[in-house]
Formats: sequence, C-alpha cells, structure tokens
Amino acid sequence: MAKTKNEFEELETEEAVPEQEFSAVPGVQADIISAGNAGTKYDWTKAPEGIKAPPRIDLDGKTVTIKKAEIILPPMEREWQKTKDGTKDFKYCTFALYYDEANQQEFYSGMRVFKREDNKYSHPTLTRDRKNQASQLLGLYADFKKKDVNEIPLREFLAFLNSTPKAKLKTKIVNNPQTGEEIRKNFVDTFV
Repeated sequence: MAKTKNEFEELETEEAVPEQEFSAVPGVQADIISAGNAGTKYDWTKAPEGIKAPPRIDLDGKTVTIKKAEIILPPMEREWQKTKDGTKDFKYCTFALYYDEANQQEFYSGMRVFKREDNKYSHPTLTRDRKNQASQLLGLYADFKKKDVNEIPLREFLAFLNSTPKAKLKTKIVNNPQTGEEIRKNFVDTFV
C-alpha cells in the first residue's frame, strides 16, 4: 500500500487557489454557517440514525457506488489558521463521501473556507494542484471527464459526486495529524 504524505504539514498558499473561489457566500445566515448561537432551532429530522460511524473496513480494489458527498462547514468558534504567506485566514471543512458498501464513509482533507467581512465564510474551496486528498479527488474527476482541472466549478464536481457514481477504491495509509497514529483510508482510485 502506498504511503501518502501528510498534507496538514504543508498548507497551501493562496496562489494555489484560484481567486474566483473566494467570493463571499451571498445572503448567508448564521445558522447556515454552523454558528451554534443560542436560540438556533435544531432540526432533529437531520440527526444521524446510528449511534456512531461503523468501523472502517478495508475496501482496497473494491468497486463501490458513492451514495452522497457532504461538506460540513466548520463551527464559528474554531480558530482561524493563516495561509503559509500569512495574508489570508481559513478553516478546514469536513468533506465526506459515503459509500454503499457496509455503510462506509471516508473523510477527505483539504476542503476549506476563507474569512470574509464580519467573520463570514467564503464558499468552500479546494486547490487544483492534487497535493491534498480533496484536490486529488477533484483531479481524478477531471481525468475521468477528460477536462482541465482548473476549469471545473465546485458545483459541477459536487453534483457529480452526488449522482451515485461508481468508483474503484484504493486503501492508503495516512497519519492522523492530531494523534500521529497511522490510519488506513479508502480513497477513490478511479471513477468507472
């Protein structure tokens, strides 16, 4: 199994992210940005049905259907991080793919939002350089569609991931940046 580098140790600079991805979210409301302010009504119909995520199973070489892709915005109380050159503030989002095999899901690092006026978030964005997990997934989609990775809008990419595409998976070993523990993750290797 291939060992991939830990992209959390090498955060991208803003030059790697196209400027048009930084537009502010129009008409965004506090409850849409995961503010968690008192008085925000919780929609219990969106609560998870299970107690916790199922244990990860090794799906190396298996072809699965992607049931859905989700981006979860970071909570407002999470600290902002600086880009390498220190000119922009960002927070990482949770970006997850859900597979049809044994209720498996995988989290892809690298999706983030940038700070706008009044601590509002930009639309989620990812780099186009294939250097982190989310960017690599976007690159695989570009290859599958025979397109230039720089010409794919986030909406098109997410619409594809939510159209129940089939994908062959490859298990890779990555390091958990918080614990240092090695983890085996089931990443998309190719779309079929």
